Amino acid sequence: MRYKATGYSWVLGRPDGDWFLFGRGEDGALARPGGTDTGPLDRLDPRLAARSERYREYSEGALTLPDRDGSWQSLFFRGERCEWYDWDRGVVRECPWTELGTWGTALPAGYRSQIDALLQGADGEDGTWRTHLFKGPRVLTLDWRTGVVAERLVTEGPDPSGCAGWAGLPPAFRGDLDHVADHRPAADGTRRSLLVKGGHAVLLDWERGVLAEGAPDRLQDGVLTALPDFCRTPYRTTTGRWTTVPEESGGRTVEVRVDIDGERPLLTVSGDLYERTPTGTAYVDSFRAEALTVERTAGLDTITQSGVHWANGCPLTELTLRLPRVAATDPAADGPGTVSEAAVPDGTGFLGLSGSGRFLSQPLLRTGTALRTVELTTQALEGAAVFEEYKTSSGPAPSFRRGRTLTLASAYAEAGVEIRATGRVGIIARPTGDPAPPGSPLAWSDAELHAAVCDHAGRQRDLPGWRLWMFVATRHAELSAGGVMFDRVGSHGQGVALLADELRPGGGDSTAHELFSYVHQLGHALGLPHSWLKRFSRPHTPMDPGGGHADLSWMNCPHGYDNGGGHRGARDFFADFAHRFTDDELRHLRHAFHRRVVPGGDGFLTGAALESLDALAAGETFAHPPADESGLALTVGGKRAFAYGEPVMAELRLSRTGRRGDVPVAGTIGPRNDRTVVAVTGPSGRTRIFRPLARVCAGPGAEERGALLTERRPAVYESVYLGYGSDGLYFAEPGLYRVTAVHHSLDGSRVAAPTRTLRVRAPLDRTDQEVGELMTGDEQGALLALLGSDAPRLDGGNTALREVVERHGRHPLAVYARLVRGANAGRHFQTVTDGRLWIRPPDVKDAVAQLTHAVAVSRDDSGSAGGAGLDHLTLNAAMRRLALVHGRAGDLERADTVLDRLVSHFHAQGVPRHVQLHIQQQAARTREAIRRDAGEQPDPERP
Repeated sequence: MRYKATGYSWVLGRPDGDWFLFGRGEDGALARPGGTDTGPLDRLDPRLAARSERYREYSEGALTLPDRDGSWQSLFFRGERCEWYDWDRGVVRECPWTELGTWGTALPAGYRSQIDALLQGADGEDGTWRTHLFKGPRVLTLDWRTGVVAERLVTEGPDPSGCAGWAGLPPAFRGDLDHVADHRPAADGTRRSLLVKGGHAVLLDWERGVLAEGAPDRLQDGVLTALPDFCRTPYRTTTGRWTTVPEESGGRTVEVRVDIDGERPLLTVSGDLYERTPTGTAYVDSFRAEALTVERTAGLDTITQSGVHWANGCPLTELTLRLPRVAATDPAADGPGTVSEAAVPDGTGFLGLSGSGRFLSQPLLRTGTALRTVELTTQALEGAAVFEEYKTSSGPAPSFRRGRTLTLASAYAEAGVEIRATGRVGIIARPTGDPAPPGSPLAWSDAELHAAVCDHAGRQRDLPGWRLWMFVATRHAELSAGGVMFDRVGSHGQGVALLADELRPGGGDSTAHELFSYVHQLGHALGLPHSWLKRFSRPHTPMDPGGGHADLSWMNCPHGYDNGGGHRGARDFFADFAHRFTDDELRHLRHAFHRRVVPGGDGFLTGAALESLDALAAGETFAHPPADESGLALTVGGKRAFAYGEPVMAELRLSRTGRRGDVPVAGTIGPRNDRTVVAVTGPSGRTRIFRPLARVCAGPGAEERGALLTERRPAVYESVYLGYGSDGLYFAEPGLYRVTAVHHSLDGSRVAAPTRTLRVRAPLDRTDQEVGELMTGDEQGALLALLGSDAPRLDGGNTALREVVERHGRHPLAVYARLVRGANAGRHFQTVTDGRLWIRPPDVKDAVAQLTHAVAVSRDDSGSAGGAGLDHLTLNAAMRRLALVHGRAGDLERADTVLDRLVSHFHAQGVPRHVQLHIQQQAARTREAIRRDAGEQPDPERP
């Protein structure tokens, strides 16, 4: 049974009379029409005197069973065991609850722990007993002989008929009930029940609906009157954050997270150890204890566990916690609650960790209900709509979640995480003279968003910490993106960007997708992967049959939802979604080791127990699904040999095999949106998952922006720069590397690419060595990934690339430095400084010079580089970018010439016909955009 915060642990009612019995340890309250008596339970009804001491001391729940031979029958629960009690004859049996009828064999895994409430149902047709088990928003009916009869939403009622009144339950009573007990039936025999949640109750007629709502003794039902204080006063939950007393900690602080009651408890205790330093505190280690043994009495919780897990191998593996249970009205419940020696009978300590002859014992202070706290600073571009709240009644939602108002803070509070705003939303003023010229201003590239995050991170301590910065901008310059996550800025800083125009197109009220995107992006910042990538997390997380796409989670993507039962896409997702994280995600947020969850820490993919690529290819993570299940094939193409310091580019090709006919695929197939995961094994044998510097999550319109692979268009391509990501440089030293990839298709299939071996050659001479070193480094890697930036944090990288162009302009690697410099010079660049937006205009002359040279070398027009240059996909993008620069400078003729050369070049290269057609379409769209920005109509004579 789930531990309750009500002032009583259980309540029994009688289906044939006006009678309620509330139990709390050995004391209770007996409510009848003539009044309410309080005192020891065996005085209220002497028939209870024969209960065994263990269940008299404390029971977590109770169930009224059908009478036998005129004698009342009840079950009392404690932990994994129960006591069957005959009120006239005494204890019938004491046993594990799994030995009751079919309870041990038929109950699904989700109903084997943390049950909210029990209620005996009507007997089956053959006279067998049936019990209703309530958990969350659902209720399961179990036949003691045949097994599960049905599982329904609470709002549908426990039985298939006669339950119309359950649909009218108030929103708060549509799930997570604390107690359900029989009440006197209606005159016509219709069943009635008392439903309790916290300090409130509902008297429900199963057919007619709610008869009364309020405090249990204010329902005016003629039975529940004048309940004693202990029945009306709930307990403060034990769940929360507890910290060692500073003056008694001896320079070491232990923060303990207790998770045994309250909102979706996980029966887990975790904690972090810190040591005092001259400048503050330093993190030392983390521990986690699951499968706890909890002994609860009316005034004390004692928690023990053998086999505590530590992040860094600490030998203290035995845990003992003794924590007081405090009434919610106690002054201590309003602030930190002190665990005093009086609350701990043996006086040996309040937190005990022991093992290998060592022992740590310290008193604790309760510092709050949240298990973790994150400070959030939000800044928004002037005019960008910032999410405030969402009313679930304004869009599709499960019936038990309608009528609620959700905020970013409340969504995380339900998960046990406090999002604490550091102040009001800071407004970033636009430059005077807006609107800016046509083009990129006020549409944000990854580079500009990264620069904004860099600006904020540069004013923070470069250490992991429980703080995040959220920037609300307008829209993405290239993609239908709802949010962009930067895992690493500097050594540890993290930031999240939300794109308001995409999340709330046309303004208006907040949408379900807007709330979803805010919660989703912060989830990434706290180390949560997309639902379909949970197999990469450590510890590994079981996947649903749909490969994660069926998850009703904040970390899924609504447009990719497929529950395997006909519910697909965003609308069905929000109709089914209960606005919750999954249990595995809750376990991460609440109890992951410090470095796995703290913003700026290791993240969810770092060191994810990937020992070798052979193990990857043979194991579940990168396993080839049967070919006829996916209808797709993935290959990693591109060059096989790279010079020292040369950017490692790979070409992803996702093609249709024809076995399933036409196949819909995502519009972008690369790692930026986690659609394809790439693993890189270096010369030392160490395997790392490639994490792009910027992770993009789709906006609401992404569902319509996919592609359909057909016979005429059998493949899609994407060029990926693998040299640098959130974990730094991936090809920093000469040697052999192995690269493989797995694509997660829209239907949940996984398509694995054959392993591709790449070689990074050693420098051939001193010039190669010098240029290679100038091209290699964190700042240069970030610039290559972002195609340039004005961020001051990357000034050193820009200086190095400028030196490559100016001193080694004829070296083959100079083409990449020119590409970066030209791409960045050719665009407006927006930076946020001191609360204002600044827009640097494009440098057309420099952009044209750099991009023209890079394109010429790559097309081998000059013949000076011996065929060196950009790969096909990058060259395609560079030529379209050069055309845009010419167009923005007003030179439409040169823009047309570049686009004509783009089409003719790839025709001459003999690329497949469907690729040529796609390039023609890209050129046409670019030409149309140039003329639209110039205020002209497209030329119908041009392709």
